[in-house]
Amino acid sequence: MATRKTLRPAQSQVADSYEHKTADSPMRPDVGTQAQFRKRKPPKTYSYDTSLDPALSWDEGSGSRGLGEWLLGRITDAARLPAPHRFPEPKRLTGADGKTLATVYGLEDAVEQLKAIGKPFLNWSGKAERLSFDVPTLPLFIHERLSTKAILQTLKGHKREGVDLQIDLFGDPRHSIVEQSLRAYEHRDRWVNRMILGDSLAVMNSLVEYEGMRGQVQMIYMDPPYGVKFGSNFQPFVRKRDVSHNDDEDMTREPEMVQAYRDTWELGLHSYLTYLRDRLLLARELLTPSGSVFVQISDENAHRVRDVLDEVFGEGSFISQITFQKTSGFETATIATLGDYLLWYARDPTRLKLRKLYEQREIRPGEGNAAWALFPDGAFRGVTAAERRGEATIPDGAKLYFPDNLISQGAASMPQPFVFQGKSYEPNSDSHWKANYPLGMQRLAEAGRLHVAANSLRYRRFADDFPLKERGNIWTDTLTESAP
Repeated sequence: MATRKTLRPAQSQVADSYEHKTADSPMRPDVGTQAQFRKRKPPKTYSYDTSLDPALSWDEGSGSRGLGEWLLGRITDAARLPAPHRFPEPKRLTGADGKTLATVYGLEDAVEQLKAIGKPFLNWSGKAERLSFDVPTLPLFIHERLSTKAILQTLKGHKREGVDLQIDLFGDPRHSIVEQSLRAYEHRDRWVNRMILGDSLAVMNSLVEYEGMRGQVQMIYMDPPYGVKFGSNFQPFVRKRDVSHNDDEDMTREPEMVQAYRDTWELGLHSYLTYLRDRLLLARELLTPSGSVFVQISDENAHRVRDVLDEVFGEGSFISQITFQKTSGFETATIATLGDYLLWYARDPTRLKLRKLYEQREIRPGEGNAAWALFPDGAFRGVTAAERRGEATIPDGAKLYFPDNLISQGAASMPQPFVFQGKSYEPNSDSHWKANYPLGMQRLAEAGRLHVAANSLRYRRFADDFPLKERGNIWTDTLTESAP
């Protein structure tokens, strides 16, 4: 009679899911409670900042005429005040809804704001007429709850020491139907990572209005379409009736999908810029003052997208345009395009939070801090031309370095002669040793850091003193074999 074999989990490290130890988030309802959900909110209206054409025009629709006249009045008032022509209290212009439209502190400030009205800006069809837009305020219903830890443990084994191991794949706490429908968003749950399916505009508005995440997000990464052209090949037609056998090219697209595409990009590039501006405005609402937004884009519309980012975040919020390589290049009639761009803007550049990136520094004999070679016996020489070209190798045990300057300008309070290897060295009368004299110089000598030049001492900066270098805004290690 066969005996039953007890299955045991594999002897390996237990898989733990990532936990946000201090953060929490609102309790969200499950998708099955949509009909009972009670916390519905009206659509949210977002307004744009008003601006003018490059030629100063008084457009009643944009509100710029009123702003211009108000600024002229404040300039007149401030001019009557004694220098520096500043108001005792800031002057503010408010709209009908009580929102502050402009604030000035004195003559100089008012003049600069009046000048700014006439600055050129990127304009497109429908922009001047669309001073605000409504976004549906929708709750984020949970469709599925998954526990990464539970899934991985299930793969390792189903029983432990003969006892059933009951794994709940729906790993996070559940609430009753009443809690989910009537009291959703009133209680706090542990934060869990989420993947949200939906229109980014409506999702970001929900994060602001329902989730309380306004000003809480540290980083937003956007990968929008690179560009849309009206009547382009990306708009499939549904009029074709002849379908060849097994020919995917002749398959009829869903009319609803085609119509949705054409509605979204009805005006081509004009619709595309409106699409971007709306979403960047919501992204700005979500970002914390120290946060950043990154927009991935190609060279087709990078210049236009930068103009939109300048308008939404301000020109001073631009941090960098990062070029990252995607392909080794295709044959073209002119020059190959090797990569795309990341446009980096800060919510508030003065409070920007970042951690700089570093990469391994490549040491090339004869370049940078690798111009000289120091041997174990104390001898030293410059890197030869053959070693620089790679035709000869650096001898084993040699350390590459660069003899850096050891003297700073400015006379010392007293003479600073320093004896090294039986010879006295002293800075000129209008300069001094960079290292503390004499103790600092003695330490450099004991550490083998002093390089004897013709009539002076220099500091040995070894090539491996700092093996890393700061990464700039050109990234070439992003190229992969599968990249298009």
